[in-house]
Amino acid sequence: MNPEPSVFLPATRHEARQRLSEFLAESAGNYAHFRNHVLPGHGNVSRLSPATRTRLLLETEICEAAREMFPPHQIEKFEQEVWWRLYWKGWLEMRPSVWRDYQTDLSGLEWSDRAREVAAGESGVAIMDHFAKELIETGYLHNHARMWWASFWIHVEKLPWQLGADFFLRHLLDGDAASNTLSWRWVAGLHTKGKSYLVRRSNLERYLDAVLLNSNSKGLNRLEKSAQPAELEYQEPLDSRSVPLFESKEPPNGRSVPLFENRVGIWIHDEDLLVENSPIAELEPSALLAPVPTSLWDTHRYSATKREFLTGTLGDGIRRASEHFNLASGISTTGDLAEALVQSAMDNHLSTLVTMQPFTGPLADQIPHVREALRQKNISLRLVQRPGDVAAMNFATAGFFGFWKKTAALREAVPV
Repeated sequence: MNPEPSVFLPATRHEARQRLSEFLAESAGNYAHFRNHVLPGHGNVSRLSPATRTRLLLETEICEAAREMFPPHQIEKFEQEVWWRLYWKGWLEMRPSVWRDYQTDLSGLEWSDRAREVAAGESGVAIMDHFAKELIETGYLHNHARMWWASFWIHVEKLPWQLGADFFLRHLLDGDAASNTLSWRWVAGLHTKGKSYLVRRSNLERYLDAVLLNSNSKGLNRLEKSAQPAELEYQEPLDSRSVPLFESKEPPNGRSVPLFENRVGIWIHDEDLLVENSPIAELEPSALLAPVPTSLWDTHRYSATKREFLTGTLGDGIRRASEHFNLASGISTTGDLAEALVQSAMDNHLSTLVTMQPFTGPLADQIPHVREALRQKNISLRLVQRPGDVAAMNFATAGFFGFWKKTAALREAVPV
């Protein structure tokens, strides 16, 4: 089965910029009206989320390009969807216990036979099985389909939300800890007290392409008979704060990172592949390091499709960085991430390793181990954030629309 053969997901910055131009020319003007409609090929949405997840494109440059072609009122809904990911990231940065608790819960759960059947697209509800197979084969699902399927998993099948979130994170090319974990919690009714999302047949009939619906109609009655909120207890995050956990400060001497006396290397990873347009772009590194973290991907059981995509984007990122810094380099396959970084740093006689700070999630979980391994060899690790990211995420203290209102000035003036 190849349910969505025409889906194109850009894996390089050049492809992402081309896809953005195509979307703005063909679909962006009607985005607010058609964004919830699930069509074959997904031509009515941008499909740029894998590019923003890896920072092949920045949120601000996407929105700036949209504003050049459309008046603000016409493009606002699209801009909001672009900024949802940064909101989710800020929300989780302020409440990292949510990610830790999810990982703890996940480690104590077993995959039942029924959970495996549903994830394999063998639930007996044809349209949900179509979505499961589409996710596995393409690494992508329309956002509305994600909500339907997650609700089906939680509220119809009564399966643990953590296993469903893990299934999505393994396969989604755009899957990151914040948007994936928090979206699943929202569907489950654990993110906003008193609110859960229930899949309804009437909603599918309204927004799903008629051909897809008619050819996958088997079992739809289950959605009417079985979709009742799962009995899950809402709990306020232990580290929920009403004030920011971090500040955006002016860099020393007007630079984004300090000058170093000794040899510096830049570690490039798949959470930010636009280092040539970042606070570390002015450095004069002695080496570029881009290890493929295979052991990390093994731990989180990333699919072959996701691994291939991330490896491709990493290769594109290191190629552009090599051109920018005029340094020959390439990706390297490795087992243990910390060992690979230490070995590469020693081979290049580095005293400091600089990288863009990962967001809360799988890669950030590795930072303490990496830092300690480097420290033992007298090599320091410097984490750098984009000032625009920090400034925006500081406003992710509550709901999205409050965040949207508070970031108005940033969206107009501050590059992410």
